Amino acid sequence: MTTDEPSMDDRTSFSPQSPHEAEASKPEVKPLVVLNACAAKFFKKTLGGLTFYDSNKGNNWDLSSPVCVDFVNRIGKKFSKSGRIYGYVDPNMLSAAANFSKYASDLEFDTFVNGVMGRLCDEANDPARRSLNEGYVVFSHYQDHRQVDHLLIVMLGKQAGYDFDNDNNLNPKDTESLNLQDFRQAACMDLTEFKKGFPKNTGDSYLYFIKGNSKSEFFTVALGCSDSIPGKVCVDNLKNALGAYLQEEASTLSLTERRTIHKRVVEYIESKAGERVHLSEIQHVINKCLKEDSPHHGGLVKFISENSERFKVSEEFQPSGVTAKSMAFTNLKLPSGEFDGRFKLDAVAVGESDADLSVDKDFVYLKVKLPIEVSNQLRSINAGGPASGSDDA
Repeated sequence: MTTDEPSMDDRTSFSPQSPHEAEASKPEVKPLVVLNACAAKFFKKTLGGLTFYDSNKGNNWDLSSPVCVDFVNRIGKKFSKSGRIYGYVDPNMLSAAANFSKYASDLEFDTFVNGVMGRLCDEANDPARRSLNEGYVVFSHYQDHRQVDHLLIVMLGKQAGYDFDNDNNLNPKDTESLNLQDFRQAACMDLTEFKKGFPKNTGDSYLYFIKGNSKSEFFTVALGCSDSIPGKVCVDNLKNALGAYLQEEASTLSLTERRTIHKRVVEYIESKAGERVHLSEIQHVINKCLKEDSPHHGGLVKFISENSERFKVSEEFQPSGVTAKSMAFTNLKLPSGEFDGRFKLDAVAVGESDADLSVDKDFVYLKVKLPIEVSNQLRSINAGGPASGSDDA
C-alpha cells in the first residue's frame, strides 16, 4: 500500500463497495458532505470525595469550515492503513443499541452524542475496569461521494496539542489544530447498512473499528459491540485470503512451499480452537516456512490489509472447535444444487487416478473414489440386469 493516500472525496469511503457497484455505470460524483460534527471532553471529576469520569459536549462545529471534511479525510487515511475490526451492535446491550436506533430514526445529533458519552462514562466508571486516560471524543455524521450515511466516532488523547477555542465550546481553530499523534481509537458505522441489518445482524457488518494508542475494549463495549466479526466468518475469510494470496502474490513460491504453508496454517488454526488468534501469529507461522531472504515475509498480513474490502478478517478472533477444524476444508456446491459437500484441500492429488480424491491437471474435474455403499446405491438404479431389456424401448 502506498503512503500517498487519496482523500476521501476521491476514493471509496469506509463502507465496502461491492464489485457490482464498482462495475455499474458511474453516477455523478458527489463531494463528501459533513451533516453534523462536534467534540466532547472526557475527564475525571471529584465530587464529595468521590472521583469518577464525566463528559462535556461542546457546541456543534461550523459546517462551512473546511476542518469538518479535513478531519474525516485524516481519519479515513487511518482506516485505510490500519487493520479494521468488524462487528455489529449487540441488540442485547440495550442502552447502546437504543442510541444508534433512535438516531437512525430521528437524527437528533445532540441527543445521540450525549447518549454515547454517557455510555463511555458508564463503562469507564465500572469498578472492574482499569483507570483510563482523559481526552476528547469527536463525532461526525457525513455522507460519502455515493451519498451513503456514516457515523464517525473518534477518541483522542489530551497530549495531541489540540487548539480548541475553549474547553466548553470545543471548536477547533483550524485543521492544523487537529493533531492526531495521540489518536486512541475510532469507530465508523455505515448508517445505511445499520438500518437494513439491525437487529438481526445477518448481513455484512456495518460497524468497524481501528485502534491506535489505546487497546482497551471499553470503547467498543460502550458502543454496543460485544464482539467483532464472528470467528467462523474470520476463518472462512482467512481461508479465501490465504488461497488468493498464494495464487496472486506468492505464485513464485515452489509447489512444496505453498503446500507446506497451507498445511502449517491449517494446523495452527486447529491447535488454537477456543483461543484467541492474531493475524501476526499466522504470519509468523508462514515466515517460518520461508527462506530467510524471501521477499514474502509479512506478505499475508499486508495482502489482507490492502484487500480489506475483499477479505474481512479481524486482527484478533477466536475460532470454536468446529470452526477451527473447518479451516482444512473447502465447500463444493454445484450451481444446479445437485451436489453440496466439502473436502480437505490438501487431500486432493493432482492427476493421480488411483487416489481417493484427485483433480485433473487443468483443475476442472474432481474425481472421487466412492465407498462401496454409495457405489451399490448408484448401481441399483443405473446398472442394467443380466436379462433385462429396455423398458423404454
